Amino acid sequence: MFIYIENIKSFILLLFFSISLHALSPLDISKEKEAISILEYSEVYFDKDNNQTIKEVLQKNLFKPYLESEINIGLKKITIWIKIKLKNSATTNIEKVLILSSPILEQIELYNSTNLNKPLLNGVKYIDKERVALCPSYEIQLEAKESKEYYIKVNSYWTPINFKIVLNDKQQFQKEDLQQQLVKAMLLAMIIILMIYSFILSIYAKDKSYLYYSLYLLTLVYQQGSYLGLNQLYLPLEFITNIEIRMANTKIALMIISSSLFSIYFLKTMEIPILNKIYKGFILIALLEITILNIPTLYNLQITILTSALLIIFNLVASIISYRHGNQQARLFIIGFSIVFISYSILILNALGLISIVQHFPNTLIWGTTVEALILSLAFVDRYKILQMQKEEADKNRENIIKDEVVLKTSQLNKALKAKSLLLREVHHRVKNNLQIILSMIRLQSDKIIDMKVKEKFTNIENRINAIAKTYNMLIVEENLENIDMEEYIEALLLDIESSMFHKNSNILLETEINASLPLRKAVYIGIIINELVTNSYKYAFDAQEGSVSIQLYKEKETYYLIVSDNGKGFVYNQKNESLGLKLIHKLIIEQLKGTIKMETKESTKYTIGFK
Repeated sequence: MFIYIENIKSFILLLFFSISLHALSPLDISKEKEAISILEYSEVYFDKDNNQTIKEVLQKNLFKPYLESEINIGLKKITIWIKIKLKNSATTNIEKVLILSSPILEQIELYNSTNLNKPLLNGVKYIDKERVALCPSYEIQLEAKESKEYYIKVNSYWTPINFKIVLNDKQQFQKEDLQQQLVKAMLLAMIIILMIYSFILSIYAKDKSYLYYSLYLLTLVYQQGSYLGLNQLYLPLEFITNIEIRMANTKIALMIISSSLFSIYFLKTMEIPILNKIYKGFILIALLEITILNIPTLYNLQITILTSALLIIFNLVASIISYRHGNQQARLFIIGFSIVFISYSILILNALGLISIVQHFPNTLIWGTTVEALILSLAFVDRYKILQMQKEEADKNRENIIKDEVVLKTSQLNKALKAKSLLLREVHHRVKNNLQIILSMIRLQSDKIIDMKVKEKFTNIENRINAIAKTYNMLIVEENLENIDMEEYIEALLLDIESSMFHKNSNILLETEINASLPLRKAVYIGIIINELVTNSYKYAFDAQEGSVSIQLYKEKETYYLIVSDNGKGFVYNQKNESLGLKLIHKLIIEQLKGTIKMETKESTKYTIGFK
């Protein structure tokens, strides 16, 4: 057992010695043709108090071997000192580029063993017009057989620290950097196109959710422009070094605000008060963070990042709740935001120094946002589809409601019509009874009259009333106000006239040709007219007490024609001496039927009456 423990101790000592020897040995760059990560060949010191100078660090020998390929301390305000030993064993000079892989490092100072007083400055704070690469870099040169030590100081106050150090050929570095710029610019261009598309949709569809999504994409493009190093190259240097460098809090807070506004309208949280209140709470917190946490003495990016992390989680939860409340479009939000959720989670954990992935996949968020934006851009088509389905369902429901309403109204109308029909029938029955009473009273009175002239006048009145009574009698039998059978009606009317006149003209033949039906009002008028004309024929047309009377009623196109004629002696028509009966006929034809009358009275009589 003792021997086993001794072997383990020997192995650990040997491993530590190998690591120390590896760190203390200069890196021979003449043997490296490709890009090489050099942090694992370096020594590092983390100055937690931020108060050491290069000379103090060297005098105190504070550097320790560092075995990892990148440094990620997140938002810790620590100064990092790095010692790099390089040598050129070749017989020719070698030029290389020393690259720090993070575009957002604020202050970088490069010393070498021969110059500890005037460092070469780099980083966002010291960016100059000559810089054309995304990441800060230094050109170094080692002469043949030369060894040299470099010291790098890195610190950031406003932004997280996460970087690698790579040694590469100048041409290769420029080529790879240009490729990276093109890729990142294309990715941001895709986001900008989707942003413009969302803005146009907001105008076309009058939907605020698309407007706020375009604002969210705008804040994202700006934030990622800084994160990827494009802002530092293409925005004014004064703005970058004096203002933009301090805006990390503001950029994230603006993303929180625009994302919350978009979520409110897209997820329709106004219908879910608790979600709506929480989103408004996030907006208020973000506004406070912009106002308070940007004060230098109170600056704290961790709080804003924590707020954004909570919002990301809440967005996912809220979208699920919204979907369960019937918002079908929320499913697109769930799919799209799940992708961005992973991207944001990686970035936040990386910014807090908990993981180190972004150095290997710097475009994670851009790719995730592009996929999300493409998915959410389908929401317009999806909304149209949902609205179409809702319209079809609403149309179907409305049709069913209308059908039910029609059935109900029809039933009510049928009941009302039935009641009305019964009422009218009762009224007509009472009118008919009243007319019969009047006729009975006239007949009783007529039987007591001895004067034949007076008796004749009573008979005329009786026949006129009888003409009206016959129509009501027909109506009660047929129950049809619009179609009185005129043939049956006229036949019954002529029988009554013939009966009342039989003692005077026993050999008069009545001929009828009836081919029409009339509504009640017109049937009454026609009955009265026929009564007057036939009565006149009986009384005045035939001296020999024999002859014929013809009655024709028919319809031609839209006009009805009534023709009453006899083969009697005729008469000389004098309008001034027109009898009461003829005056009544003219009044009914002209004023009531709106018709015309043509009279032929020289040798016989013929009345042609036309009406609509």
